[in-house]
Amino acid sequence: MKKLFLLLIFSLFFIMPSAAKISFGEFDLNSNDEVLFALKQNMAGTSSYSSLFYSKLKDGESEGTPDLLTCYPEQMELLEEGNVLQLRNRYGVGRYNTKTDSFEWAERTKNIPVNSLPVSPYSISADGQWLVKIEKYSLSTGSLVIQNVQSGKTAVLCESVRQSYKTLPVKWSPDGSILIYEKDNDIYFCNPEAVLRKVEMDEKYRKIGRGTINAVNWANEKYLIYIDDYLVYQINAKELYTLGLYSGVIGQGKAIGRLPSQFNSASDRFSVNSSANAFVIVQNNRLFTYLKIQNQQHSCDYMDVLYSRPYTDSSASLIDYYIFWDSSDQPVLWLEKLPYDGSREKGAVYKLGSKTVQVLEIEDSGKPFISPDKTKVAFYAGAAIYVYDINNWQRVAELLGEKIVSAIWLNRNVIFVGGEKTIRRWNLLSNTNEVLMLSSAVAGYWEGASADGTIVADTGNQNYYRYNSEKRTWKKTSIANANASSQNGRYRIFTGTTANKQYENALFIRTLSKKAVTKPLYKESTEKKAEPKKIALVFDAYDNADGLSEILSVLRKYNVSGTFFINGEFIRRYPAETKQIVLNGYQTASMFFSQTDLVNNPFVVDEEFIRRGLARNEDEFYNCTGKELSLYWHGPYYSVNNDIIKYASNAGYTTIVSYSRLNDSELLDKDVKPEQIIQDYCTTLSKTGGGVVPVSVGFAQGSRTEPLYNYLDLLICALLDSGFEFVNIQDL
Repeated sequence: MKKLFLLLIFSLFFIMPSAAKISFGEFDLNSNDEVLFALKQNMAGTSSYSSLFYSKLKDGESEGTPDLLTCYPEQMELLEEGNVLQLRNRYGVGRYNTKTDSFEWAERTKNIPVNSLPVSPYSISADGQWLVKIEKYSLSTGSLVIQNVQSGKTAVLCESVRQSYKTLPVKWSPDGSILIYEKDNDIYFCNPEAVLRKVEMDEKYRKIGRGTINAVNWANEKYLIYIDDYLVYQINAKELYTLGLYSGVIGQGKAIGRLPSQFNSASDRFSVNSSANAFVIVQNNRLFTYLKIQNQQHSCDYMDVLYSRPYTDSSASLIDYYIFWDSSDQPVLWLEKLPYDGSREKGAVYKLGSKTVQVLEIEDSGKPFISPDKTKVAFYAGAAIYVYDINNWQRVAELLGEKIVSAIWLNRNVIFVGGEKTIRRWNLLSNTNEVLMLSSAVAGYWEGASADGTIVADTGNQNYYRYNSEKRTWKKTSIANANASSQNGRYRIFTGTTANKQYENALFIRTLSKKAVTKPLYKESTEKKAEPKKIALVFDAYDNADGLSEILSVLRKYNVSGTFFINGEFIRRYPAETKQIVLNGYQTASMFFSQTDLVNNPFVVDEEFIRRGLARNEDEFYNCTGKELSLYWHGPYYSVNNDIIKYASNAGYTTIVSYSRLNDSELLDKDVKPEQIIQDYCTTLSKTGGGVVPVSVGFAQGSRTEPLYNYLDLLICALLDSGFEFVNIQDL
């Protein structure tokens, strides 16, 4: 009884993502039958924001698809030599022209996107003339496509590419003339213009070598660096076609050095300076080694190791890292960490050398991005964006005012800053900024008593912006009267209840003249839908903490819940990580006190054995965290029988089972591709009507080369794409 009471109290403190809903907010109707309305989406997997729409009413309904007046900057890119700022979000693709200071939608959804997914990344050439993207054709795979920005023409580079919401397997040359891409664990190059004109030479003559895209990096416009096992090769960009044609005779380029240990492009990454004589090698996302070539005349000499150290911070786990170089060609290491005390992620910056020096630490920081001239670094943290000199690490400028979503350099002195409320152009020289677009708005109003078509938006906190209907841009203003109207003699608009469980409400139009009728503004908002199938993400922590920080970071980013089933071996080996799970607010459950297979072992597994095993795990967890495990459990590797389930029930526990044929925790010794497991999860759970989705933490017990936790974002998006709703384990 005491344990049940503690479980109920503890459950109050879980981080519970609110249910994904669409809701209509403030609205205003003028005498010309034009209506402004705000629509908010709180969706798992993406940012929550409120958008402002315009609609012209005719015959009791919207005359066409309502016009979207705001554009949330989920992703931003620069196109056409920086003359076009591209903004992408769940509603489509918008483009702001810097020459005409005007905005237009290039692509727009007609309906309200319900199963909204994160916007996939694009890789843009430096001149903004070309982009590479993945056109998804299944839950987790698609075609790697290159596209000319101006003409819109596309060509497929390769099929069956794993979908990614982080990066693409390509790298552009600094001048944008050559694209390096990965295909079937080999590396190729191409000229984008030749590919689109279909005059590029056969792909087999454009092969650089084996490996993933991690095996190559551009040092400068002239040289490409390629690593194969221990040897480092330098390839002249002008000789790529010669290399491709005669690689069997002349080899892979000029060998310029040898690494002290083997480079595995599946798990390792590297960065090179512009002089192509210094490298930072990162092995298994843990070991950081700074090397330098002292004598380029002897190509097979080992490089000198100036610094080599694994990540060993006892106060925080490592999520990700970034490497860049200052004007002296010295490496800078940026570490993204997750503190063990449950606080927000933070960034730590170090200058690498024979003696490593920490130069900066930032709370709640985002990814750093370098200025085009490589002299400054910008990053955003909370409601501010900062710029630092990359050489002396003095702050150059800062811009406050709202939480930052995305940002991109236009040139060495101008940054486009995408915030939760506005999109601004920030000039560092004058330290001035101007609002170009609105990202979101909580309400819209028709200005003044007359219906002159002037629109004013409220972004919250009594900040108002006037809309330029010709340029589709916004400027800050003041407003004397922000009173909204719900009727004009011909129509009355109001929000009401709906049978559609995906909506909190619906916006209705009631005709007051002619034939009285009431219609929803969006027909789909009132259509009754079947309840989404419910799934619960569960994470099985056996005896290894690899991947835990990434898991916690992704869960927070995608706003989904998860339950961690913790084994006694994990608690004993990783007490700090066990506390980290609890302090980040996630539900915890039991996976017995040891890793033994309870069904297939020589021991006698009776009721006393199960009771004692569960009780020991409870005590070790409590002694470690001061908290109680919830009353859910499953046997190691989900191996139980009816007797074991009964024994656990007698001890007060509910047994959790996995319904999937390809259970991640049961496949640690099989080299199954993550997309196979993801596809099987989605297919099986669709048939069973939902259930448990297991993901293993770490892979010490298995031989898989690609653990599923590395692709948690892909798994979450595939499940959302399949129409599932994430819930906690007790809601199944």
